[in-house]
Amino acid sequence: MPVVILILVAALSATTVLADNLYYRYPGEGGTVVIDDRLPPEAVPRGYDVIRKDGSVVKTVPPQLTDEQRRAWEQEQAITEARKAAAEKLRQWDESLLLRYSDVEDIDRAKERALNDIRVRISILKSNLTAIKQQVLKDQAEAAELERRGQEVPEALTENLSALRRELAATEVQIQSRIEELDTVADDYERDKERFSKLKARVEKRRQYSSQ
Repeated sequence: MPVVILILVAALSATTVLADNLYYRYPGEGGTVVIDDRLPPEAVPRGYDVIRKDGSVVKTVPPQLTDEQRRAWEQEQAITEARKAAAEKLRQWDESLLLRYSDVEDIDRAKERALNDIRVRISILKSNLTAIKQQVLKDQAEAAELERRGQEVPEALTENLSALRRELAATEVQIQSRIEELDTVADDYERDKERFSKLKARVEKRRQYSSQ
């Protein structure tokens, strides 16, 4: 590479030069502020402004963050986003409550309908459970009778018993899940009532304030 080119590259890497009538403003040593038409490479990480002669800012380059600062910033951004999401979720909940219900009694009626629906499903599952247990007992009795006679239990009967026992276990799990759902649904409706009451109180206060 020719010597002249090497000199130019070295000069450009040492400082960054702006066009005429534009200047750099950057933090200097000891907290001072430097305004110059050249920007030393060591000043870049501290951030700088590109300004005109009258002091108006053309562009701002923020300081480069350390790893610790970047992690803190990312954490702060994550917290901000989580707060925004929570606020939006609350707004949607409030809007839904005010659209669905006109008073607390509406919520009580909706709650009872939902709980009754779950109770009906539990009743159906329990009925199915009883039928499965009866079939298991019947097949077990048949298999025991065959063994008592010294006969081999058919593979189909053995497989049917295994399938019935799996269905029995699954149905018991569903029943328990529905029973737990009763409490969850009831709690959800109670929270709806509490929030709805607060919203209605706010609306009423605003109406009173407006009328005054």
